[in-house]
Amino acid sequence: MFSIKTLYKIGNGPSSSHTMGPRNAVLYVLEHYPNADLYEMYVYESLALTGVGHLLDYIVEKTFGDIPHKVIFDMETKREHPNTMVFKVHKDNKIEEVTIYSVGGGLIDVVGVEDEGYVDVFPHKNFSEIKEYCMSSNITLVDYIKKYDQPDLMEHMEKVYSTMTTMVKEGLEKNGFLPGKLHVARKAKKIFNKVVPHERADMKEKRLISAYAFAASEENACGSTVVTAPTCGACGILPALLRYYEDLGFTHEQLIEGLLVAGLIGLVVKHNASISGAECGCQAEVGTACSMGAAFIAHLYSQDILIIERAAEIAMEHTLGLTCDPIDGYVQIPCIERNALGALRAIDSAMLTHLITTTDSKISFDTVVETMYQTGKDLNNSYRETSTGGLAKTYTK
Repeated sequence: MFSIKTLYKIGNGPSSSHTMGPRNAVLYVLEHYPNADLYEMYVYESLALTGVGHLLDYIVEKTFGDIPHKVIFDMETKREHPNTMVFKVHKDNKIEEVTIYSVGGGLIDVVGVEDEGYVDVFPHKNFSEIKEYCMSSNITLVDYIKKYDQPDLMEHMEKVYSTMTTMVKEGLEKNGFLPGKLHVARKAKKIFNKVVPHERADMKEKRLISAYAFAASEENACGSTVVTAPTCGACGILPALLRYYEDLGFTHEQLIEGLLVAGLIGLVVKHNASISGAECGCQAEVGTACSMGAAFIAHLYSQDILIIERAAEIAMEHTLGLTCDPIDGYVQIPCIERNALGALRAIDSAMLTHLITTTDSKISFDTVVETMYQTGKDLNNSYRETSTGGLAKTYTK
């Protein structure tokens, strides 16, 4: 598995697979095939169907700049991967073709080329192997991460922490409407301002977490700087939890370590299944983020690896089948509310582990990850980030 740095990537929203990935693909082609007479970029399936709402066209035009290029949205042709880009590089009366997949979280896979700049740092391939190693070595998940990940990981995590808290802070300060033709009003500030001193504790918790998740997700919808956690579409969950547990008095070090544990959970999903809504529906995005959030909370309250696994497993198990159906391709409806609900569900999943006294779980985290992947592959294509089914189909203006 790659470094946790490859999961927590900092960049502009609103979509890691539809903006960060295509931008990185264009940069790759420009670097490896420089000074061409013309670059033709063909985008297919999910990238074509929801690309405009996800600002793919904007980021690609900005990245190419004045370099001669054409971008063609092919909404009919089926490809081997739902986020396929094909570049035809014209130079000296010759054409070279490069196929690139946007695989989620801003990562790209260049067909026929070894992963560019990414190396495996963890020797184990799933959570069961990691758990067995940690328990036999009497070390925590944080110890494991620090032992194997890259030396500059903690420096990167400080930037992740800072960016996440900024997402929430700036989102809480803004009024108005989100960009795009849906004319969706910002809600984070209004939710936050309704908190009253003597409100019931459980209602105050829900209001604050919802406000924080809305704030981060609304910033993402505007194309602001965000952290993939594990994607842009699900980037409101962990920042909301980070801010809330910061409010509760957990230390900076504890919260950073919680983000490390959450990142490892996300890596396990990324390595063994998918974090792409185009490939496996929203269960791969919000479902994974919910698992990451539950593990984050469980770590804050316990170093027990079995409890952390149980929390992550419960969270994902009960988001199985979650479809990806953004209206008009915008990461706004139902995505923003879903981030708030995902953050709340992460808390419920972590707290449920304290009600279940036994650690003899019949379902491992690896089992539910495999189930999520199979479920995602079985989903009708209209429910996998194509905006051709679900709310995207039934919504009328």
